[in-house]
Amino acid sequence: MGCLALRQLLIAVTVALAVAFAALAQNSAPPDLSGTWVLNLAKSKVPKHATIGSETLVIKCAGDSIEIASSSGGKQSLEMFVADGKERTKDTGSGGQIYSKAQWKKSVLFTEIGGRVTTAGIGEYDFLTDKQRWSVSPDSHVLTREFDDPKQIFVYDKQ
Repeated sequence: MGCLALRQLLIAVTVALAVAFAALAQNSAPPDLSGTWVLNLAKSKVPKHATIGSETLVIKCAGDSIEIASSSGGKQSLEMFVADGKERTKDTGSGGQIYSKAQWKKSVLFTEIGGRVTTAGIGEYDFLTDKQRWSVSPDSHVLTREFDDPKQIFVYDKQ
């Protein structure tokens, strides 16, 4: 085999591998956050004056649907997301709305929940926005939840 033929073969193999890896990267499913997660305060980074107690999350993922049940200090909450990047709104009356949206960017789940009021003269005004990033460790034993404002990082251990 001559040098030119060997070079063409190497280029063809390199291109084929690049296409295969690109296809695998695009088709890889997001990580499954499902499970019971307990807050590890020792590994978390919270504002100095914050009083954070114990917290347990129970997350259920099914396709694009994500349900996050939280239990902290005797209080419970439930958030539901569809990770397709589309905003979903719920009217609260008197021109108010609560909205949520979620989407995967590679292996990180970005969520946003907010409140919005629409009034005559002012128009639409977002009065509350909570943005978070959720990621799981490669071994699926540690969940990290990052908040933007104020900057906080909560680390959870899988039970």
